[in-house]
Amino acid sequence: MSSWMYLLYVVVFILLVVLVPPLVKRFYYQRLMQDLEAHNFTLFTRHLDSFLAKVTFSAFERESMRLSMYEMRNEMKKADEQVQFMENMRLSKKQKAQLGERGFYVYLESGKIKKARHMMEMVEQYGSEIQAKNLQIQYSILLKKESKYIKELQERHARLKDDKGSIPANVSNQAGTFEYLIGLQYSYLKDKENTRKWLEPALEHLKNTPYEGEIVELLKA
Repeated sequence: MSSWMYLLYVVVFILLVVLVPPLVKRFYYQRLMQDLEAHNFTLFTRHLDSFLAKVTFSAFERESMRLSMYEMRNEMKKADEQVQFMENMRLSKKQKAQLGERGFYVYLESGKIKKARHMMEMVEQYGSEIQAKNLQIQYSILLKKESKYIKELQERHARLKDDKGSIPANVSNQAGTFEYLIGLQYSYLKDKENTRKWLEPALEHLKNTPYEGEIVELLKA
């Protein structure tokens, strides 16, 4: 075999090893997401449990996608069981932080304070400071009904404004989330004026999101 042919085989082998797996992973991930978006959960499960999925994705990635299916189907009991199952897997510190964040929102939605706290503690131990801080704020406001973060969130909200004092379109959802959390805290304090002051722009910035109905009900109160 000539040297240039040998070199060609080496190059082809490297390209197959380096480029093909990411392409296959991207393609198969898109197929799984299409199954979910179409609510074809039977096909999604079949694809997720296939041999190709097992050699393409890590066990943590597959079980994370399975958790997404339970959340989409609003099967919170199964989502709870899935979080517990994943917690017992062999996970890296990064994966533990990711699971803690996912699990926190599962338990936030179902109002399970102790379990949400446990997930938050996982993020505090294995995640970044900003990850933990964001969960601590939501835990305080949404689950414990506290009003400790009004000033801090107002400062964060102010930093989103442009030079003209307006909220840019690309951060409107983030601004709306801050406005909702600030308004919610004022509602705990029975401060109707400030509750309305913050919830009205939140309603505009969070239109067509899961928060919209909650904001409307708060504004009626």
